[in-house]
Amino acid sequence: MPDHLTVTSWDDLATALEDAERMLTPPVPVRVRWSGQWHAPALLHAWTRDEHRGDGWLGCVEYHRETTPGFAFAVGRWTPAWNIEPAEQNAPPF
Repeated sequence: MPDHLTVTSWDDLATALEDAERMLTPPVPVRVRWSGQWHAPALLHAWTRDEHRGDGWLGCVEYHRETTPGFAFAVGRWTPAWNIEPAEQNAPPF
């Protein structure tokens, strides 16, 4: 959680993770794309297969989207694998 943000609402990450097939412990730092925008920092918590979305693989990502200056919405949900990248260019693959 970035120090400069106060979370005002959030998704239920624990409920989202109930569908996980492969947990990542500890979670992996990534950046994630939603609505055409990249968000970082973010954490990749798990992977699951889904034949209807994401060409078969979805990652459960947690990040904080700033809604107004200083306040954020904590997002924890599944997204297609193509919307997830390692946080650093030289990071090992997840």
